[in-house]
Amino acid sequence: MMIRSIQQIGPIRPVMIEKTPTLNLNALPDFIFLMILLFVIYRISESVIRRTPGYTKEDKKIPIYQIICIIVVSSLQIEFGWSEELVKGIILLLISLYASVSDIQTHRVKDLASVMILITGFIGMTASEIPKHLFDGLLIGGILFICAVASNNRIGGADVKMSAACSFLLGFQRGMAGLVIGLLSAIICNLILNRKSKIKGKAFPLVPYLSVGFMVMYFF
Repeated sequence: MMIRSIQQIGPIRPVMIEKTPTLNLNALPDFIFLMILLFVIYRISESVIRRTPGYTKEDKKIPIYQIICIIVVSSLQIEFGWSEELVKGIILLLISLYASVSDIQTHRVKDLASVMILITGFIGMTASEIPKHLFDGLLIGGILFICAVASNNRIGGADVKMSAACSFLLGFQRGMAGLVIGLLSAIICNLILNRKSKIKGKAFPLVPYLSVGFMVMYFF
């Protein structure tokens, strides 16, 4: 009697037992702290806007500014966690918000905004890094100053000071990239607006665009 050999059909895979999803209680405190932080930012951003020159209660953009702040702070927390980089980014955001709204309302920005950004740049910076960052800020501020002179002062002094202060905080590479992003976004947006409305030849606020560019590069 011939006995047939049993051939293995294929590899035997272990049976996977699905685990019942469980609630991660360790993440609950972080979530609560984040909600508290976002509420505080929501209130502080409103207070910052109310203190900007040219503020009016009829301004319908205030909730938009607050929502943008909440989104940016949430992104900062996800990127940097609970660290000094988060605190530094929030301070930069609120100062940029004040400067941007002030530029939109009055086309003027107080020098205090640039000084506060410069002071914020010292957070977490070692003594050996300060000279290089100072040089980076002066270099990029000088480049924008030359552009301002060449454009018959269409770029204001506040734009130059803000760029220099932000570049001190970010360093040369990120500062230059932020400046380029800000200027390009300003050019593109104003070309679009010029076609849709009669604002050609009028002054436009540059600080909001620069703030966006520098805030984007803060994440890199």
